[in-house]
Amino acid sequence: MLKATERLERLISMVPWLLANNGAAIEELSERFQYPRETLINDLTKVLFFVGPHPHTPDNLIEVNVQEEEVWINQANYLSRPLNLTHTEAFSLLAKGKMLLGLIDEDTGNSSLETALEKLSSALGAEQNQIIVDPGIRDSEAYAITNESLSSRKKMVIKYYSFNEDYYSERKIQPLSVGINDRYLYLRAYCEKVKDYRTFRMDRIIHAESINEDIEQKFLDRLEDERFENPVDFEFQFPTDSIVTLLIKKSDSWIISKYSTVSVNERGDNMLEITLPVASNTWLGRLLLQLEPETTVINASPNINIDAGRELAKQILDRYGSND
Repeated sequence: MLKATERLERLISMVPWLLANNGAAIEELSERFQYPRETLINDLTKVLFFVGPHPHTPDNLIEVNVQEEEVWINQANYLSRPLNLTHTEAFSLLAKGKMLLGLIDEDTGNSSLETALEKLSSALGAEQNQIIVDPGIRDSEAYAITNESLSSRKKMVIKYYSFNEDYYSERKIQPLSVGINDRYLYLRAYCEKVKDYRTFRMDRIIHAESINEDIEQKFLDRLEDERFENPVDFEFQFPTDSIVTLLIKKSDSWIISKYSTVSVNERGDNMLEITLPVASNTWLGRLLLQLEPETTVINASPNINIDAGRELAKQILDRYGSND
């Protein structure tokens, strides 16, 4: 699931490429920019179609034409060249490029990526060797065991930390695939404990071991169907019986793009009323502590503790020996 900021970034980078290539097939755009097909069509026709310079009259808006699985755009010459990168964006791109070099099996001395990174380093006034990228989870034992289990098609036993519930659990799983979503590595698997598919963040797998039991073919077949239907997104489970409605300041609107929401309504006095699913009371407490003090819980499911934020704050203060 792409966040709003990611979708905007990809749309902006897509426009000059579309203009330079005089249009393209929807499938090519979806694959090239890692953009889920249905989301791409929606954003082209319902977002990009309404973009234009001041005074935003119809004759200034970008024209988007989608016909027979192909797309063309007009009146977007002011976006015909990619936007200049800020120093922060350039450094982020350089660091990510270094990470990619560490993942691909390529002669870095003759690599086009290596050449591009040298030019980027020069523009930033930095040396590539000054930037050291921590391999992170890819250098861990759990990651190595997971890859081994995927290759041999063997089941695994893992010890997993649930951030939302704040507890550890041991599970027997049938690993199916590893992928990246929102900069994190995730393991898609069938969990025999809950008898359903689950998505595990790799850096929260505390311990892993491969066992001598084969993954069942029916789960591998299901995985192939999922890849065909949705090649980019992982499916995440959201509760349907735990809902909370919050009144938040517009300055906290970042949670709309970060978390799944049921509804968002604009209220007076620079406030928003949002309804969203709650993973657990612990999760809600952590969220409330990140929001402005003016945040109010308007409504909640019976199993939701509306004082979760206050109680979590007290626990934190107690750890520091404070009674305030």
